[in-house]
Amino acid sequence: MATLSPKDLHLSVSKSQDTAGTVAVEQAIFTSARTSNKDGYQLVAWSPGISAEDARLLAVWGPAHDSMIVSDPSDVSLNFHPLGQGKFCVSRTMLGTAEYSGRGGRQVYTHCFILSTEGFTRFQNDPFRVVSAALAIRDLRPGSELPTDLPTLKMLPSGPPVEPAMIRLFDAPLQQQMLVSWTHMALTTNKLTFTGSYNDRFLAVFFNLLPVSVRPQFSFSTRLRYSPRRDFRLIGLGSDIEEQKKASRQEGCSVFQFDAPARSPEMSRHPWATWVQVALCHREHDEAARMIGEVPLSARLEDLPSIGNRFRVAMSGRRMREAAASPAPVESVVVPETNADRDELLTLVERALEGDVAALERLNSTWCAQPDRQMESLREECARHFVKLAQERTIEPGTKASVAIEILSLILRTSI
Repeated sequence: MATLSPKDLHLSVSKSQDTAGTVAVEQAIFTSARTSNKDGYQLVAWSPGISAEDARLLAVWGPAHDSMIVSDPSDVSLNFHPLGQGKFCVSRTMLGTAEYSGRGGRQVYTHCFILSTEGFTRFQNDPFRVVSAALAIRDLRPGSELPTDLPTLKMLPSGPPVEPAMIRLFDAPLQQQMLVSWTHMALTTNKLTFTGSYNDRFLAVFFNLLPVSVRPQFSFSTRLRYSPRRDFRLIGLGSDIEEQKKASRQEGCSVFQFDAPARSPEMSRHPWATWVQVALCHREHDEAARMIGEVPLSARLEDLPSIGNRFRVAMSGRRMREAAASPAPVESVVVPETNADRDELLTLVERALEGDVAALERLNSTWCAQPDRQMESLREECARHFVKLAQERTIEPGTKASVAIEILSLILRTSI
């Protein structure tokens, strides 16, 4: 693309447009077009605060022809990455009109939003809040004609550091265990590809469960083909087998399969992932949001193990003190006092193996809500029953039964 210079960027931000509480967000559009400067993929429009270096980096990160895995024009790719020193880019990519060159296919159209470090912090370092704010003030779909320049946007951040309502979205055992396994993988690998049936809500909840200070370290892309020149940390590849093979050949690139997630043994799991499991299991959404939100902005990624251990101990200790003060059982929890209760738990194991979500939830609540000391012998009996039943069956990978085995293994702390 033609080199840009500050002189080219002759527009300036109007101070009169400043609005109290808003954040100045620069924007740019990267797509395929025939312009007076060149033909092909380039920045076709940008706002006054985009520097020449910003423009150069946006062209490096920008997805070009055939970069989207999906072919449906309604599908969207969301991406987030640093942009040089002290800036971040959140972008939204989708297919536009037919390629002007006639080579077939649709143009890949990317709308970028660039924020300073200070501006991004106003959005709690959460790229999904930036996208939501952008969608609230303008239509991000490609129009019939490409713009030639764009204004600096004034976006209004809102919400606390952590949204309890988003944590509540993952209330089922299957979702919770998936999120725990994902969090462990994301925190323990330098580059992670993820495949299968995922959606953006999952990534949004993952960011919501991270301390604000470490969120910028998790650059990501969704539904873009793998490219070594785009150095994302988390890379969503859908179900494209060829893209999975290409990415897996890269050094240090791990894989998380949403349709058959690998189980991480409890003893080797990242302490922050274990704390997330405790918070979800106890359904203490407001308390979990408060605790994560109070992690100081000085906290680093390497601090998360000690913070996670401290949070887990604090929440579990409080629950035990409350249980001692008020021994009334939770309605859905099985309290084994008779053989009938024991038999009920064994029956729940059998139902859970058949994929009965209610049975999984009840077993999960039973072992999360009561001290291990009182339940250990019964857990071991249920674990033996589970292992025996599972070994008698032929379980195909990716089926509901295989997922149930993964979850039961976590709940009963055993393996097949």
